[in-house]
Amino acid sequence: MKDLIWIEVSKKAIADNFKQIKKTAGKNTKIAVAVKANAYGHGLKETSKIIAQAGADWLCVNSIEEAEALRASGIKMPVLIMGFTQKADANRVAKSGAGVFAYNLAAVKVLSAAAVRVRKKIPVFIKIDTGLSRLGLLPEDTMSFIGEVRKLKGVKIEGVATHFAVDDDGSHNGYFKKQLTTFRKIAAEIKDEGLENLIISGSSSATAIIFPEHGFDIIRTGIGVYGYHSSEHVGSCSKKKGINLEPALTLKTKIAQIKEIPKGVCVSYGCDFTARKKMKIAVLPIGYSDGLDRKLGNKGYVLIKGKKAPIIGRVCMNMMIVDVSNIFDVKTEDETVIIGKQGRERVTADDHARWADTINYEIMAKLRESISRYYI
Repeated sequence: MKDLIWIEVSKKAIADNFKQIKKTAGKNTKIAVAVKANAYGHGLKETSKIIAQAGADWLCVNSIEEAEALRASGIKMPVLIMGFTQKADANRVAKSGAGVFAYNLAAVKVLSAAAVRVRKKIPVFIKIDTGLSRLGLLPEDTMSFIGEVRKLKGVKIEGVATHFAVDDDGSHNGYFKKQLTTFRKIAAEIKDEGLENLIISGSSSATAIIFPEHGFDIIRTGIGVYGYHSSEHVGSCSKKKGINLEPALTLKTKIAQIKEIPKGVCVSYGCDFTARKKMKIAVLPIGYSDGLDRKLGNKGYVLIKGKKAPIIGRVCMNMMIVDVSNIFDVKTEDETVIIGKQGRERVTADDHARWADTINYEIMAKLRESISRYYI
């Protein structure tokens, strides 16, 4: 491999993970896969093609830029923009044919006019804020909003959607059920208005696993397709149900230098680590500018020759240092696994999240887009 840093993505893992989630959801449930944030670090265009081939019904993105990138790569399947779309981008959205979350009447009117000009009918999902307090209409404003949207010629109400705040946390079932009740009530009211074939969208992969009885017409899944769970609770429920997801992403680099340092020498900035004895260390050409977290310093490890090499000292902008004192025959340019499997050992995004006191989503989403990605 000529790259200094690269990512390998397993097509099989993504396809298999998708199939397991699809099976859990049931044959009559559609699947929308979130590919926003560069497909959670896996690469937007190629990963979307893998997911499309696996049988997804929709792809979910955050912005018009992501939707346009998918169209430019030849993907013609339904795309839903879940993030904020400003009025100035209405023409771009209309040309792309992507659907949007609708919650601002002025913005929907501009989008409708743009769609009429290009002779398209843009699908919109009425976004309801049932308790997450992010984008969306308050429940009491929903019906009047829908009445106004139905008057517009350039848009079609495709469905109704919400996001649950705690569908992956076993300790907050009461709040989840409160949101669920609110959403079901509003969805029923909307259907009573005569809207046919309305897609009800609220479930994530976590909801499908923990609360399959509360499923809707379509599941918006993200982290599960990439081989991870959104919480330990979801992971535990999955294990009990025989759902075994496989992480699809491997992050690798090479050893830049190996040297021995004497006792008492500092390693990296700030002297957070001082050698207590003579040590053999390896310098790796990867750092926080590539998406790693500085909190990994003195906490995590990488894999070299199938063995754990502890990270010592602070992670730098473009470099990090590991202890290879106990690894035999290590040499410059040896392949090093930052996230992934090597031999019998494995280091996961969950491990990185634990060391950095964050979540696996952030670990993968931060990986620099310009890192080469290979699909195997």
